[in-house]
Amino acid sequence: MQPILEHDHAIRVLVVDDHFFTRIGLTTALNFESDMGVVAEASCGREAIDLFMHHRPDVAVLDGKLPDMHGIDVAREIVKQFHGARLLIFSVEETEEDVHRAVEAGVSGYLAKTAERSELIKAVRAVAIGNRFFPNPILHKLRERRMHVTLSDREIQVLEAMARGLPNKLIAAELNISSETVKTFVARILDKLDAGDRTEAVMKALERGLIRR
Repeated sequence: MQPILEHDHAIRVLVVDDHFFTRIGLTTALNFESDMGVVAEASCGREAIDLFMHHRPDVAVLDGKLPDMHGIDVAREIVKQFHGARLLIFSVEETEEDVHRAVEAGVSGYLAKTAERSELIKAVRAVAIGNRFFPNPILHKLRERRMHVTLSDREIQVLEAMARGLPNKLIAAELNISSETVKTFVARILDKLDAGDRTEAVMKALERGLIRR
């Protein structure tokens, strides 16, 4: 889809969402404004990257969950190719880790899908002129993330295996490490997450967005 913009100075937007009616809603909301218009729509991550390369929009509005790639990975790939890309994550995923990863990937803003239309329009305009847009609830989650002790990549792998209900021996076999090493990792994870047992550790990790369901 490639709507005709009303004038040359309109904010050119790429909309990325795998749900048809969500894309239609976003496109309608954005095209209603006289200073912006949607130049293209994508339903998956790879299509989003290709369309960004082709259209070079002023702003890309990216869903966090796409069928082939996570929206944050899409953002990271676009920023890698276009350093000045202005990207706004518009997602149902709002954990502190989701927001942290998005910022690390280089996005200019983050907005929950529960936001009002007026806030979305405000966010697109802010990002289009080079500003950052992170509402207070999102900033609060970023601050919370900075206060928490981080887990290593290996600890995350062990945690993901724990979430699947695997015992230490199977985790050891899967990660090609000893059972004693797994036991040490589990102890570190419980300590870092301030959890009393494996179940509590997994629940806290899910709440923070360290692992996904």
